Amino acid sequence: MRFAVGLLALAIAMAWAAQAMAQAIRYRVEVEAPDELKKMLQTGLTLVHWERDAQMSTEQLRRLIDDAVREAREAAATEGWFSARVEAHLDETVEPHVVRLRVEPGERTRVAEVEIRFRGPASDDAAAKLNFRRVRQTWSLRRGEPFRQADWEAAKRSAVREMQAWRYAAASVAASSATIDPQTNRASLLVEIDSGPPFRFGELRVSGTRRYPQDLVLHLSPIHAGDDYDRDKVLLYQRRLLETGYFASVQADIDAQPRLADAAPLRVSVIESSSQHFETGLSYNTDVGLRAEISYSNQDVFDSAWRFKSALKVDQKIQDLRLDFDSPPRAGARWNNFFTGARQEDIQNQRTRAFSVGMAHNSGFERTPSALLLSWNLEEVQVDNGPWDTAYAVYGGYRRTFRHTDDIVSPRNGYYGTFEVGGTPGGPLATRAFLRAVASGSYFFQASRKDDILLRAQAGAVASNSREGIPSVFLFRTGGDTTVRGYAFESLGVQQGDAVVGGRRMAVASAEYTRWIGEAWGLAAFVDAGDAWDSGVRFSPALGYGVGARVRTPIGPIRADLAYGERAHDFRVHFSVGFNF
Repeated sequence: MRFAVGLLALAIAMAWAAQAMAQAIRYRVEVEAPDELKKMLQTGLTLVHWERDAQMSTEQLRRLIDDAVREAREAAATEGWFSARVEAHLDETVEPHVVRLRVEPGERTRVAEVEIRFRGPASDDAAAKLNFRRVRQTWSLRRGEPFRQADWEAAKRSAVREMQAWRYAAASVAASSATIDPQTNRASLLVEIDSGPPFRFGELRVSGTRRYPQDLVLHLSPIHAGDDYDRDKVLLYQRRLLETGYFASVQADIDAQPRLADAAPLRVSVIESSSQHFETGLSYNTDVGLRAEISYSNQDVFDSAWRFKSALKVDQKIQDLRLDFDSPPRAGARWNNFFTGARQEDIQNQRTRAFSVGMAHNSGFERTPSALLLSWNLEEVQVDNGPWDTAYAVYGGYRRTFRHTDDIVSPRNGYYGTFEVGGTPGGPLATRAFLRAVASGSYFFQASRKDDILLRAQAGAVASNSREGIPSVFLFRTGGDTTVRGYAFESLGVQQGDAVVGGRRMAVASAEYTRWIGEAWGLAAFVDAGDAWDSGVRFSPALGYGVGARVRTPIGPIRADLAYGERAHDFRVHFSVGFNF
């Protein structure tokens, strides 16, 4: 009897469930709104999330539709539409039912005023005015731009981070307000930043070293106890450690607690990398075509922390082999590099075979460190299928670099510069005496959140009574992907028959504007001017100008340009990756 009752109850329950499922409401949502809002609503509405609910009732659906109207208004407000009209209609004549949500956003609210205030100890610190200026200059939500909640929050975070960059590491937003005038659709923004106490570096604490001694990490530090906190110094320190090849990962910063402000410990945590690396790769640019690269390095030769690196690069115009042997860094981030290399080129009807050996005393682990140089260079050159000529030089020089950019790979603000001076007295040390100087610089700045400007310049001169007998590596040619676009690689120089050879003078200048569309894509317009010649101070530059596309990537911007060279009366396509530092 009990078994029969149980079966009856189960049957009744199953029948009830089947009837409930049969009576469940099935529906779909159609959104009519500007694209920017439409995508957000189609993925964010609660109504959309419950579309496939098997037990949806009419009452529940109507409640969800009411919620959708409210959610759509709130979503529109976060995007700057504070007077949006939202209508929802349920069409029950079709199966599944259709919920049509229509949003008329109206006029978008834009930023009318921005006021940034500061309080705390920095208010009485004359040096902190630089922080204030940097915060105001880099404020991202500017007048006239649409007021979006996400941009508003990002602007405040960025302002605090800029304030924290030097001395005031515990800065924070003390108060903020966005006052919206619905009559004029204008937003007035107010941010007040509390600086917190000034910070100074304390002791350096290192963790994670096993194979290498901690002194190796300490020697690379540009920071001393008692120095004002400076985030740029911390980032420089991280770069120095990573660029040695000893470490796969480096994390460094202070503990920004106000109670530690007088001597905040700098904590450096490292993860050591494998001591040996073998790499191969292919790359392409329109200067030299397809390039194959093979490299091998050992960061701990004979367990001594001496570093060996070999690299072979082969493309259509240049074949280059280089071997480097580097000492461990000493105090003050100083190290010695011993090198040798062989190179073969065939560029603009000039064929070159070159060999070099030398050393450099370096300071600073930038990609191009400052250095005292000494090298012996031997070269054989054939111009326009003529006889081979030999030139050699024992060269001594000094190279210095300057860099302050917001990003290593794809900078948008800051500068990079380098200059080098050197020469040889001739006699038994060289086929011809000469003095040489060359300088280059790049300046990056953001005209707005989506607009970047890049200015470049380069100049060089060789002082000698003739260019004959000077190895071509010390002379100048220009033109190509990263110099003067609109011209072939190193096609601007001294014409000698059907060949272009290096001259004793060179000057290049460039201006480029990029408009970013979204986070990764951009369109650019540019003007380049430059030339290389042999004597005098005349400068009649070859002009190149055009447009291009940019794509941000982890290895630097991909640059595809179409340029017209006025002197060549022709268009050229240029393709390259990264900046030519």
